Amino acid sequence: MIEKLTDLPDGVVGLRVGGRLTPQDYEDVITPMIDEAVRAGDQLRCLIEIDDDFTGLTPPAVVDDVRLGLRTVGSFDGVAVVTDRSWIRTPTQWAAFMVPFPMRVFPKADRGPAAEWLAALPAGAMMEVALDAATGVVTAEVSEALRIEDFERLAATVDPWMHEHGELPGIVLHVRRVPGWTSLGSLLRHVRFVVGHQGKVERLALATDVPAAEAVASVVGRVMHPEIRAFGYAALETAQVWAAGS
Repeated sequence: MIEKLTDLPDGVVGLRVGGRLTPQDYEDVITPMIDEAVRAGDQLRCLIEIDDDFTGLTPPAVVDDVRLGLRTVGSFDGVAVVTDRSWIRTPTQWAAFMVPFPMRVFPKADRGPAAEWLAALPAGAMMEVALDAATGVVTAEVSEALRIEDFERLAATVDPWMHEHGELPGIVLHVRRVPGWTSLGSLLRHVRFVVGHQGKVERLALATDVPAAEAVASVVGRVMHPEIRAFGYAALETAQVWAAGS
């Protein structure tokens, strides 16, 4: 059994799940909700409240669940799972690191904070990318844990310039603290970006006050092609001048 929740903040959709799910539940509620968001070009922020009487999915519903998940995984901006069932909480916490969007598990007593967390999620990418066409230096402002979309945005800025001009003079990462990644998918996309652009960037500047930045720059600089140097967070302009080779 699935029913929609209505007492949620603007921009957050909700479902209450109980009993045993069937293909009819997917057909009547879940699939139309996701299809509508896809048609509108929206990203879903979804709260899923799981009642104590939830017993799982029928075998045909499992097939529908997998098929729908594979088709719509990119349609979510965040998911909050609200439940007191330990057999649901633990696997969901593991799955949260695998999906390409923020996902958290809350106890039922914290349904309100769960909805507030979803509503407060930043919109769009966590990395603002700017290219100085005159110097060929890309500055990436990182504010929160990184998503797959951040590296897609970075690649979309860097790759066309490289295609036209060749090796990129420099990238500046301007970050106040170590941001981390929202999921395993975003971590893997980060690794793929680094591997794919290895040997194609001349200089990498780390403009940050993270204490280990200088040590990281020294160690990584010995095994990677870009020359790497650490600067203070406030020394962004100095870092950009160095990244340009000036």
